[in-house]
Amino acid sequence: MRLALLLLLAPLLASAQGLPGSESVILRVDAESVYAHLFRPAAKSRGPAMVIVQGFGGVSDAREGFWARELAAFGVASLVVESFTARGVGSSIDDQSRVSTAQGLRDAYAALGYLAQQAFVDARRVGVMGMSWGGTVALRAADRRRQGDGPGFAASIPLYPGCVAQYRNPRPGVPLLVLIGERDDYTGIGSCVDYVNRIRAAGGAAQLKLYPGAHHGFDGDAREVFRAQAQNYRDCVLYIEDDGTTTYARTGEPLDSAQKAFELMRRDCMRRGATVGANARARSEALRDVKAFLKTTLLH
Repeated sequence: MRLALLLLLAPLLASAQGLPGSESVILRVDAESVYAHLFRPAAKSRGPAMVIVQGFGGVSDAREGFWARELAAFGVASLVVESFTARGVGSSIDDQSRVSTAQGLRDAYAALGYLAQQAFVDARRVGVMGMSWGGTVALRAADRRRQGDGPGFAASIPLYPGCVAQYRNPRPGVPLLVLIGERDDYTGIGSCVDYVNRIRAAGGAAQLKLYPGAHHGFDGDAREVFRAQAQNYRDCVLYIEDDGTTTYARTGEPLDSAQKAFELMRRDCMRRGATVGANARARSEALRDVKAFLKTTLLH
């Protein structure tokens, strides 16, 4: 049986992006298999952990690997979820409908379930963080409505998330730290600032940090470049209502499917083009801010 399972998963393992220093993990998400990378801290005792959700460009050692190794050195186990590879997607920069936030959420909770069963993980101290698309997943997971009946996340760290889809009436569930570059023309700083303020007004412990001179993807290693074909939804806002339905904030129009939402936004508020580029100073500052946040949430 073990050999048969390995042979069945061999194509998935071969196509996944390996990360140095990690162990390979296969997550079952509904009827799908999703690849993940596990980083363990040196300590053998039961401790905190973090689910790391990838960005639009896929998993990279320079970004997801960087965070996972830094967290492991800080005493926090990490599981990097590779949501795109098994679904035949390399990048969704030019078409964000290829893998949905809902799929990312299911992947993140599958990763949480896996970590909660590990002897070296304290299931009560598992957080979630993500970059860009993964940041959107982490932001959504911070609301109580996404916690479900199983174990829930204890903290959330979205890095330059898309704040397009927002709960009209947030129900903050965990401490939240949002990190965005001050020159980010992709995420839409205004919509994120507004959403964080509404989360605070609802009683949430939410922080937002802006890094001077930094663009989208400041924690990677890519040179600064303007991606002309990138789908840019920074001027779009959708409200997720209390009954689970979605409406277009500008007009109140109900949206009964993800396809309809994307079609409306492409017509009404989407633009093309965004700047992406690394910023070593911002990455260093973000690392310090993340560690300070973890000391008061997962490591206390």
